Amino acid sequence: MKTKDLVLCAVFVALVAISAMITIPIGPVPITLQTPMVILTGALLGSRLGVMTMVVYLIAGLIGIPVFAGGSGGFGSLLSPSFGFVIGFIPLAYFAGLGNREGQSVLKAILITAVGMVILFTFGFLYFYFIMNNVLESPKGLAESIMLTVAPFIVKDLIVTVVTVLFAQTLVRRGITAHA
Repeated sequence: MKTKDLVLCAVFVALVAISAMITIPIGPVPITLQTPMVILTGALLGSRLGVMTMVVYLIAGLIGIPVFAGGSGGFGSLLSPSFGFVIGFIPLAYFAGLGNREGQSVLKAILITAVGMVILFTFGFLYFYFIMNNVLESPKGLAESIMLTVAPFIVKDLIVTVVTVLFAQTLVRRGITAHA
């Protein structure tokens, strides 16, 4: 691993952490700027380094650095009903990197990144459902869980996916990328 890769990883961990501080609490899952920043991380750093960046972000938060939404961190974050989205950032960064490789068409980049979004929502929904029903003992049905974790975000995040991919491709065309 090159020094440049480590520095880029650290910079993007910081950017994702900063984007987590900008929250709009609308329920158990807040709106943050993390999703576009995770897509940008994968798109600019590539799948391998994007995944590594999200793993470092996850570990940083779990060891107590307040990098998660609202300035939280520590192992107690595992009990947060929205923590599944943090886990889902890893495959999102992977698919964003995969979709935004050199020579990829814009449409293909958007579609592959959207696959990452579907995986993100799946992790977030399933984790929320599990935590609410088995850990916090605050039962939520499947339909209610979907209404709390997917429905308020799906249109916004599909738009965010398109806009962020277009932005990332513009940056790459201008030579701002870390992967080949």
